[in-house]
Amino acid sequence: MTTARYRLLSPSGKAVEEGSADVTVGGGALMLAPPGADALRVPFDQIASVGEAEQFTLRIALSRGTMIELSRLGAMRTQLLAELRDGQAAAAGRAAGVVGEADAFSGASGGEPAEIRLYDDALLIVTGSGAERVSFCFVQQVEPAGHAVTIRVAGRGPLAVSGLGRRAGEFADALNDRLSASRARAAAFLGALLPGLDPLELRQAAALLRDGLAARTAALDAVHPDLAASLLQAAAIPDRRDAVTVLGRRAGLAIGFRQVASVHRAATGVTPWQDHAAAPHIGEHDRSGGYFGTGFAGMMAAGLVAGLGASAGPGYAGRFGYEGGSGYEGYWAYRALGAGMTASGQHAMAQRADVARGRLTPAGDDLAALTLTGQDPAVLAFVLAEAPGRVAFDVLNLAGPPTLVFRAGGPGSLEAVNRALVDSGFAPREAPGPGAAARPAPLADLLLEAVPHGPNWAARITALLPGGGTDPAGAGEPP
Repeated sequence: MTTARYRLLSPSGKAVEEGSADVTVGGGALMLAPPGADALRVPFDQIASVGEAEQFTLRIALSRGTMIELSRLGAMRTQLLAELRDGQAAAAGRAAGVVGEADAFSGASGGEPAEIRLYDDALLIVTGSGAERVSFCFVQQVEPAGHAVTIRVAGRGPLAVSGLGRRAGEFADALNDRLSASRARAAAFLGALLPGLDPLELRQAAALLRDGLAARTAALDAVHPDLAASLLQAAAIPDRRDAVTVLGRRAGLAIGFRQVASVHRAATGVTPWQDHAAAPHIGEHDRSGGYFGTGFAGMMAAGLVAGLGASAGPGYAGRFGYEGGSGYEGYWAYRALGAGMTASGQHAMAQRADVARGRLTPAGDDLAALTLTGQDPAVLAFVLAEAPGRVAFDVLNLAGPPTLVFRAGGPGSLEAVNRALVDSGFAPREAPGPGAAARPAPLADLLLEAVPHGPNWAARITALLPGGGTDPAGAGEPP
């Protein structure tokens, strides 16, 4: 918490309130608490941008145009700015439907300062103008050059991320690692779903079915004649198989899989290093080491015997007989250290140290957790059905979600709807609440109807999807 001077500005820029307040960032919100007045709580998801209006002054723009200016922050200005940007980026990630924990970088994009986050499934760039999600399934190439990185993305121009400084190489490596991990998960998931698929066919299928991408059944059957039908059979719950049949009769189908939960696991099982060749002997420090026994009595005996031949010379060594003219100085010195002519009382030679470290399960992806079953599966299976002027979206492995029918036209409408679904984090409709109008979700204006699965579902879908289609997946006759 810190104290600052604040000003509240209307969308027109007029100051409506000002004064001194305690400023706190935490619990998903910015809190302003003026003395003796009501506190102002601003959730991170209602912050449109955070920046510096002028030197030593922070300006926080809210989603509906209101602005907050904070000044006289002193040494806390930099920390507060970083906390606000981190909170805004986290809220933008939730709104974008990203999966997993983020690696964070600071840079620039489009000439604006940007907070850059790498998640399991997407790159998120948060600037003062808003948040942009770049899904990994569309990324084709990563090209580092100096302090900048250029990202080639299918269906759009190159995306340049600059201002990374010495972290440009680290950012490029981290992005490539995330891309490789995402594609490895897709291949592992399909391999577990269809274990009999040839490795080369599996590679081709995984390229078509990258996380969130829908592949037309004709393209899947070109990889293997039974691939589309096998995927539908493995992914669709019994209540959805009849629905797939109806959609296949009315429209051309495309099948896709979307990971909706992270399967990354932190490292576990750390244990301290231990030398297994030398067993611990706590409480046994008095065990025999020299010929004269243990403890204070042994030390006195060794000193007494050594002193028998001591010279009259000064010093420690002379008093205990380790130098002088007795002739036995070396012998008694070795005996006091535990060595001598006999084996009695000598230290046993230790074995070579066993330097095995403690066991550790390293961080990584739990690929076995990529399942389609249960109330909260880690992977969402879906189909897109394309008819003239319409594209329908239906979930295969959950009973609850309705079928969404969108208006669409022209060639490539199925791919356009698929891209919008991926870019929205598979949240194609507006979120409820007062702030929904300020952030319309992609496809919200194209949504024609949401048809719940029930007795009238087939009739309503038949009315909404005009024209006949084929049943490329071979699902059979409709009920």
